[in-house]
Amino acid sequence: MVTITDISAMRIYAKGSQDSLAPLSVSGLDWSVGSARELRDCNLGRMGLELREDDPVHVLVSGAEKRVRSRGVRCHVWTGRVPAGSLLQLAPGVLVVSPGFCCLQMASYASIPRVASIEMECLGWYGRTSGSRGFLDRGPLLSKEELGAFLDDAAACQGSKKARRALSACLVPARSPLETKVALLLTLPPSLGGYGLPKPEMNYVIRPTPGEFSRSQFPLYEVDLCWPSRKVVVEVDSYRYHSEMTRFDRDAKRRNSLTSMGWRVFSVTSGQLSGDTLDVLASQLSHCLRSGERPAPDRRDWLLEELG
Repeated sequence: MVTITDISAMRIYAKGSQDSLAPLSVSGLDWSVGSARELRDCNLGRMGLELREDDPVHVLVSGAEKRVRSRGVRCHVWTGRVPAGSLLQLAPGVLVVSPGFCCLQMASYASIPRVASIEMECLGWYGRTSGSRGFLDRGPLLSKEELGAFLDDAAACQGSKKARRALSACLVPARSPLETKVALLLTLPPSLGGYGLPKPEMNYVIRPTPGEFSRSQFPLYEVDLCWPSRKVVVEVDSYRYHSEMTRFDRDAKRRNSLTSMGWRVFSVTSGQLSGDTLDVLASQLSHCLRSGERPAPDRRDWLLEELG
């Protein structure tokens, strides 16, 4: 049996939900891969996975002695209890860990910010890929309540406490990796490298009042991050999708309309997410929100590296 896990599992989920996959009982199930030959024989290519040294397939094994000696494989050892609902049937002889177990397993070795980023991907409307765009649009893999219930059942497992702490930092629903990165940078506490701002509403819908109709170009506005009580908005702008002329014109109309209705609109690009530039942006938001702190530069830079 081959069990796909970690980065490889998330790549499979980037393309869609796990709803069509059948959960298996782990009682008496030998889910650990037996050999590199077994991996080669199970036709991973049809699942979009290849045994490559520079981009290995991540598999789960039940002990250090089960590790497969192959440059195209990275083995992850799991020796504790496997919670119910953790393994799904992907193909004959091939299993994939559930999104909940993927978060739990990553929490056994990754930092809280990195785990929170993975959890927001599972709870959000995108899946990371290696393509030019960097992600695909898809529905959430599970709800925040479902992930919480899974972690409750896994309370005695390694990584469960960290996964729980990361879940408390998650904001939903994010629609892109850049939205997730910006949200975590702004809201995580300074001890984790963030700016400690209040949590915003994600992908919040603003509807003009009747008195604002004459100043509004559109009937509603879905904004990336929003603090409604302070009338503050952050729009996360991708270079790829905001350089097109029609999109540029539309965004200008949106910002002008929101500004005329009394909203403070901040634009964030990936080029602003570093060093002093990020400090200034966070300071501007902190001034508007009347809250927030500045992390130590080394913690800020550590968080930037963790979030990629």
